[in-house]
Amino acid sequence: MTSTKKYRYKIWSNVENFDVDNLLSQLSTNGKLIKETPKTSSFQWNSYFVKKTHYPFIEGIFRHLFLSNRCRNSWNISNYLIHHGIYTPFPIAYIEISKHSLPYQHFFISEYLFENYNIEIFVRDKIYIEKGITLQDFFNTIKKLIILLWEKGIYHKDLSGKNLLTVNGDRIYLIDLDSTRLINPIEIKYKIRNLTQIYDSFCDFVDEERLRDFIFSLLYNFQKNELEAMYSQIQQLQKKRRTQHIKNMYTQKIKKGL
Repeated sequence: MTSTKKYRYKIWSNVENFDVDNLLSQLSTNGKLIKETPKTSSFQWNSYFVKKTHYPFIEGIFRHLFLSNRCRNSWNISNYLIHHGIYTPFPIAYIEISKHSLPYQHFFISEYLFENYNIEIFVRDKIYIEKGITLQDFFNTIKKLIILLWEKGIYHKDLSGKNLLTVNGDRIYLIDLDSTRLINPIEIKYKIRNLTQIYDSFCDFVDEERLRDFIFSLLYNFQKNELEAMYSQIQQLQKKRRTQHIKNMYTQKIKKGL
């Protein structure tokens, strides 16, 4: 890992001689927009995934001077994951752009996973069958990932299917690392939140018994009566989560119509 300070930017990189000038000059014309929010834009650029911020100038300075660890979270966490043998798109570089020596914008670059699926679609559309694996084997792969995350003190605030990608079902990649932080040990309240997110991703098309056994297998330190109570809690939280999601979508539609 290297850190090089230049006139317009500072770069942390896991590859030698990453061409920042080429990225900055070509991204807007040759990059394929994947997702855009009021504060960030995500692109596919060649074989890279690029996420850049576009905060208002003063807000950007404040964030990068006083919340620098939060700005660098995706970079720091992705390297931590790789170090601990947890799959995530390989982190290529993190770049901070400065004006008048004040950082105000950053770019996070990682490998782009071609022909990937989020695990919700992978299961819902039965792509696992095309890839030659069973549903039970795939859920075992998800289980191993979740256990490893918890063992290493990695808490993802939204461990839902859309933030877990796979290509052929044998590996699952964690993404959206801005929503990740290190907590050691992972308390049961955080585990319940993660399991609610996973349950919400699959409950519409995976049978209840399979989901129940899956969740129980991840909470193996508890007695049966405790497991039943926690499973009931997860179901209730999932309903609240779904209701909130519908409300958020309705609010967004209203705002777009104004």
